[in-house]
Amino acid sequence: MKIKKAHIDGFGKWHDQDFDFTANPQIIYGPNEAGKTTLMAFLVSILFGFADGRGKNRFAQYIPKTTSSYGGSLLVEINGHDYVIKRQRGRNGGKVSVTDSQGRQGGEQELEQLLGPMDRSLYQALFSFGQRDLTAVDELNRDEWQQHLQQLGAVGSAQWDQLINQYQKQADHLYKPRGRKWPLNQDLHQYANLTDKINQARGKFHRYQDLQADLKTNKAKLRQAQAELQKQQPLLQKLEHLQQLWPVYHEWQSSHQTRPLANYLTDQQVTMAQELQVREKELRRQQQVYQQRLARIDHQPPQATKHSPQSIPELQRLKEQVVELQAEEALQHRQQTQANQWQQELTAIKTRYHHPLPAPLTSQEKAELARLLNVQPLSRANTNQSNGDLSRTAMIGIVGGFVLFIIGLLANATFITAIGAIAAFATVMYLYYQRQGSHSAPVTTDSQAIMAFGQKHGLQDFPPDQWLLMQSDLQRNAELTAQLQTANQDQQRYDHQLTVFNQQLPPALQNLTLAAVRTKLDDLLEQGQQARQDIQVNTREKATIANNLAQLNQDYNKIHQQKLAIYQQAGVHDDNQFTQYLANRSAAQSQALASDAYGQQLTAEDRQALAAYANRDELMTVLSKTRHQLAQLTLTISHTHEEIQKDKVEIDSLVEDGTLSNLEQERANLAAKIWHEVQEWLRYQLAIQWVNKALAGASADRYPAIIRQAEQYFALLTDHRYSQIDLTADGIKVVRRDQEVFLVEELSQGTAEQLYIALRLGFVTVMSDQANFPIIIDDGFVNFDNVRRQRMLALLEKIAEKNQVIYFTADDRIKDLDVKILDLQALKRE
Repeated sequence: MKIKKAHIDGFGKWHDQDFDFTANPQIIYGPNEAGKTTLMAFLVSILFGFADGRGKNRFAQYIPKTTSSYGGSLLVEINGHDYVIKRQRGRNGGKVSVTDSQGRQGGEQELEQLLGPMDRSLYQALFSFGQRDLTAVDELNRDEWQQHLQQLGAVGSAQWDQLINQYQKQADHLYKPRGRKWPLNQDLHQYANLTDKINQARGKFHRYQDLQADLKTNKAKLRQAQAELQKQQPLLQKLEHLQQLWPVYHEWQSSHQTRPLANYLTDQQVTMAQELQVREKELRRQQQVYQQRLARIDHQPPQATKHSPQSIPELQRLKEQVVELQAEEALQHRQQTQANQWQQELTAIKTRYHHPLPAPLTSQEKAELARLLNVQPLSRANTNQSNGDLSRTAMIGIVGGFVLFIIGLLANATFITAIGAIAAFATVMYLYYQRQGSHSAPVTTDSQAIMAFGQKHGLQDFPPDQWLLMQSDLQRNAELTAQLQTANQDQQRYDHQLTVFNQQLPPALQNLTLAAVRTKLDDLLEQGQQARQDIQVNTREKATIANNLAQLNQDYNKIHQQKLAIYQQAGVHDDNQFTQYLANRSAAQSQALASDAYGQQLTAEDRQALAAYANRDELMTVLSKTRHQLAQLTLTISHTHEEIQKDKVEIDSLVEDGTLSNLEQERANLAAKIWHEVQEWLRYQLAIQWVNKALAGASADRYPAIIRQAEQYFALLTDHRYSQIDLTADGIKVVRRDQEVFLVEELSQGTAEQLYIALRLGFVTVMSDQANFPIIIDDGFVNFDNVRRQRMLALLEKIAEKNQVIYFTADDRIKDLDVKILDLQALKRE
């Protein structure tokens, strides 16, 4: 495919704008906000649909703000023919139309035929990359490097891995072997319970033998029809699969002579044999489990419960202590947060003075210091006013401390109680010393007395004129130190309580978090109650086990015979021979896939099956006939179901209390539900197996060709400094011209980016005969200098011989090179 022209009716900032892409490679320059990303998104959106605007795509629609038109068209060339692809506003990605050179028009179906298997995610993964992809290369370790590069060997393998994970999650949400809460697990458990109830209710019948014969006949007819339906469904799936592969087979048949293949089992037969192996092993395991359980019931007394009735109160007491400790833990967390704030404030005070801080002065000492420093006394009016303000402040401090003290006592919070007591006491002492300081002795200016005062109170490291000013900080320093000490004591008390509590716990619960201990205690209490119930269940379980063992033996023999029948077709006799057969078969298929490019898309079984039809019309005739047969079988099954239900209704009328009718109807409904759930679960599992097999086959022969092509490109980009790319057990290595070997992680960022580009473009070149689409590069070479950029452009010209190359860049250095560019900024000025 080649994009020749584009017309934008309205998309983001572009409206009523034409673009010509006749140059190849086409280099498009524009600074930031010039519309490069918008144009690139337009090209992809016309091919694969507009973004739906939900979730992370809500900003990826590019709905224009200046015009009501939304969309545009592309003139593309595919296999020598021109097509106009037009997409406009509409649901599900927009309304699309396709017009060929003869004027014939089509829609979404014709576009899908032109694009083939390519979709948006696969296209962006294979044919589009940018600087973000290259930057991420430097963040990969060795294993991630190898995985990232080897994924290029299989088309869209990263997306396939995501699909496998999605299928596995969906299957797990239906059924898990050891699960309880999943729908299929619950339905199977309920089905077993209903069966037990029905078996008990059947003892109440007096007359139902005559109808049982008719019911048995209808059930046999139903089983026969279902078996035939199960046999025909794979055939229908195979025929529909062949119908999809016919265009590829026709192209392959026209250019290659059909090669005879060995007579292998079909994939469906292999899958069925593997499923039978799994089911056989599971049945054997279930038999052993039932036999062991039955032996324990027969020869051993019931096991005692894990916890005697006397231990349950002890567990309950420990649980109550856990609840109390969790509350204390939350309080300690809040207190620790406050302590961190106090510590920050204390550190800030100490940092401010750069010397160890002495104890704060008392009110008398501050008055004495003021006298020594010859500080003028305040007037009586100011003194009275100060005393009044001081009294109000002291009263607020005393009341606040008392309130905290009362709250702490009521909440049983020692920390809050201590804070309240300290605050009230400190306020009273501060008021006392302030009043004492107001009657200080007359001032003096004796310097020796000042120095002696400083030595006495530890103030000699600070200037005398700061002694009075720093007293508030010294007072705050003392308060914070006391508060931190109290918080530390509370933490130690809590740790001691926690240690004593852990010593009371069983060894298995020690050293766990309180939340985990509480959960474990809840589990132990529940287990103690459950153990009592298990003793009562054992009596009923013995009879159920005997019935289940008989049914398991019957199922095991049936499955074993089915497996041996498939083995006989393959000429093997046991599981080991079958495993070797699968290995030989896989090797033969891989060899057949490597024969030619088109053959890679067809398995040996597909080619063999398609060769049985002379033309597509014959295949469609067989497909239509098979569909008709399936419809008839479905109708037969439906009618037989109705007859069975009628028989059951008549049988139910013979039951005295009528309970069997309801139970069997409920079980029948549940069986239908289980059947659909099993079908859905198997569909996910088979899809996972198919994807894994497809990826294994897809990467077998493409990767070596990609490596060979990438080596040529890597040599060109590095001016033949590196000549070889090797895959070893230690990872991906490159060989320099002097034969020195380097691991990928040893390369510089620029060389690693060149290697990534070489591998990416090597893949595109190898796959160009199967998937030829335009290569879109978004500022992929911003870290390249002019020499490396010139080499890269030369490589793009070489790639352009087979693929169209469109390179977007915001680097204005591209203008210095002798290349033709499309300047978006110049278009906007026009």
